[in-house]
Amino acid sequence: MTLEEHFGLARPPFPKAATKESLLLTPGLEHVLTRLIFAITRDTIAMLIAESGCGKSTTLSQLCRRLDAASYSVIATSMTTLSPFGFIAHLAALIGLPGRRFKGESAAAWLQHLRGQPKRTVVLVDEAHLLPDDSLQDLRLLTADNLDQGSPFALILVGQPILRERLAEPGHYALWQRVGVKERLRPLAEQEVGPFLDRHMKAAGAGRKTIFEPDAVAEIFHHSRGIPRLIQNIALDAMLVVMAAGTKTVDAQAVSHAIIDMEAT
Repeated sequence: MTLEEHFGLARPPFPKAATKESLLLTPGLEHVLTRLIFAITRDTIAMLIAESGCGKSTTLSQLCRRLDAASYSVIATSMTTLSPFGFIAHLAALIGLPGRRFKGESAAAWLQHLRGQPKRTVVLVDEAHLLPDDSLQDLRLLTADNLDQGSPFALILVGQPILRERLAEPGHYALWQRVGVKERLRPLAEQEVGPFLDRHMKAAGAGRKTIFEPDAVAEIFHHSRGIPRLIQNIALDAMLVVMAAGTKTVDAQAVSHAIIDMEAT
């Protein structure tokens, strides 16, 4: 018997990429999205930091959905471990420009292309905490290309909390000054974990109101610290424990068994 059959689900729970039906739009997420859109419209650089598993990719996906497709085009990358020359060439390749012999030539061609576009370009750089120092400097220079008359593109730097520490270093002071919006995506609060789980179960087609008992929700929050990816992993393992036991409801004991199993592997 499959997990879906045991719990009466129409589709697998906890998909890797959040769907419209499974996404819980918390006040914190709404605030971050509003501020990022503000940064784009006000022509200022934005920085978004979050611990791994807190939903950076989901947030960026939602941001792209909320931008008017008739007014904005998005360039997104997480290839931040490339050399500075390779990174600029990579950005150029993302919009179909041929490779150039020198970094300056690639950068100039890229900027010229963006200036000629009818839509405003938004550049999303995920895993930005891994960017080499020279690549961070290049991004600053590229956004300041037009003699302070407006950046040729909107830039959002996304990464783990160390990104903030790196940008605050003296060597990146000029870039730090240009970051007008600084946001942190935080883990879910304890009272948000239950709705998060119920939302996922409803999206999977659960006919019952809830599969997770209140004590199980509290136990999941305790072990996950509210980090959505960990919540999903623990909840899924607890459901497997319950299925093996032949019961239908996840309680605190099932969560404890799941944690033991996860730590033993």
